[in-house]
Amino acid sequence: MRNNSNLNENIDNYLSELENLSSKIADSISLGDFGEVSKMDLKRKNIISIISQETANLNKDRKSRIHLIWVNNNEMIKKAEECLSVKAKNYNKLKKTFKAYSSNN
Repeated sequence: MRNNSNLNENIDNYLSELENLSSKIADSISLGDFGEVSKMDLKRKNIISIISQETANLNKDRKSRIHLIWVNNNEMIKKAEECLSVKAKNYNKLKKTFKAYSSNN
């Protein structure tokens, strides 16, 4: 029983860390700070791998929590992709403006 309790506590800690990392990744992307994103994403993937090995031992509440994290991650990814798209469009407009300005001088 103690072993199962430790496993549940570890999974809860991993789920909390996964939520935290996902939020930090989304914040970093929206701020345009991409330097740490790949490191955080590797940590996130490692946690997902660990949790995946224990899926048979997860209770309904933890499975629901994982599903909620997954839904929230998908929303954060969608928002991050939209943000990147807007930033890319703005960058391209600015680049064209500078190019046009440079060619006129």
